[in-house]
Amino acid sequence: MKAKPISGFFITTFGALALVACASVPLPPTDAFQAADTAISNADKEGAVEFAPLELKSARDKITLARSTIANEPNDQTVRQARQLADEARADAELASARARAGRAAVVNTELQKNIDTLRQELKRNSGDAS
Repeated sequence: MKAKPISGFFITTFGALALVACASVPLPPTDAFQAADTAISNADKEGAVEFAPLELKSARDKITLARSTIANEPNDQTVRQARQLADEARADAELASARARAGRAAVVNTELQKNIDTLRQELKRNSGDAS
């Protein structure tokens, strides 16, 4: 049996296409970056600067590092690393938001407790005056 010369052409073409596909620059994880940016923005709005500054700073540092990681040398490994950092930044920002909400709730709770204590004192005083 004789091998057809066309099959060699297809093998060569396929090999060249495979090399070109491998050599292409991977796309940055823009979806992860956007999710982290949104979470950081939400944490700012929630008051994380006051109630969870360390978590918020961590989120900002990680998203900055993620962007610089792929800016220097975008390849599969750096894109994976950037995605992981962006996901961690989002998680840190969500934690900052949760701590900010809890902190604000604690402040409101403390204020309400003070008001209740003041009302109780007034009631005691007024009930003492009526005797």
